[in-house]
Amino acid sequence: MPSSVLRLRDLRAVHALVHECRDLGDDGAAWRRHWFAGVAGLVGADLVLGGELGGVRGGAPRDLGTAEWGWENGFNRAGWLRALELLRADPAYSPLMGAYRVRVCREDGVALCGSELVRDHDWGRGIEYQEVYRTIGVHRNLWCFRFIPGRADVTHGQIIARAAGRRDFAAREQAVVAEAYAAITPLMSGALAGFSDPAPSALAPRARDVLRCLLEGDSDKQIAARLGLSRYTVNQYAKVIFAHFGVASRAELLARWVRRGWGARCAWAGPGGGPPGPANQP
Repeated sequence: MPSSVLRLRDLRAVHALVHECRDLGDDGAAWRRHWFAGVAGLVGADLVLGGELGGVRGGAPRDLGTAEWGWENGFNRAGWLRALELLRADPAYSPLMGAYRVRVCREDGVALCGSELVRDHDWGRGIEYQEVYRTIGVHRNLWCFRFIPGRADVTHGQIIARAAGRRDFAAREQAVVAEAYAAITPLMSGALAGFSDPAPSALAPRARDVLRCLLEGDSDKQIAARLGLSRYTVNQYAKVIFAHFGVASRAELLARWVRRGWGARCAWAGPGGGPPGPANQP
């Protein structure tokens, strides 16, 4: 039997990925995309689907927000949309979810292959495989969800899949995923933005430039000079930013970042991390 023992390089890779997501933590969309792509890379997955589920212990799971990675690998997203439709209509439609729900309530964060949850023969004849997995173009799958501290009956996790025809996930790969979720989930109580948090990446590029300057402590005059804008235009961008984040002033905006421990890393501002300038102006 293949070993489930984690290697030192596995632990280093997991915690490096968590640190990278922490740097993206003020943007819920950005850190989740990076997280899903990173976990997929750690275990050789082709598609990752997941997010947050409520009502797991209560027996009626419901999606509270979803994230996706890997559609560029040639899969059919219609199957995922069908899964969400089926879940909302009848949470019991998925034998995999039903079996996993029982296990995770006993063993928080356990990572299990679909083949360990439901017999392949039975699953292959059901609606979940025929209308979801087969439509998407995947078969082998790995489930891992973990309860978020401080949030009653809410889990965060993912379903990791491989294209039809590829092998199942090995024991060590299951252990890597379980370790990854043990490391990332505690940060979801504060340092990592949730689905309901407005994302910097949802702002227009120039508004993000102004936001970055605000978070770095620049005055309107300094921002105008730094970006090659008029002070009036900076003020208009600031109003858009305040409305986006539900604050009334620069002080409230800064307090929001400080309270969540985000600082002014601004990883969502783009590659390189250098200060924005007039050359970026659209």
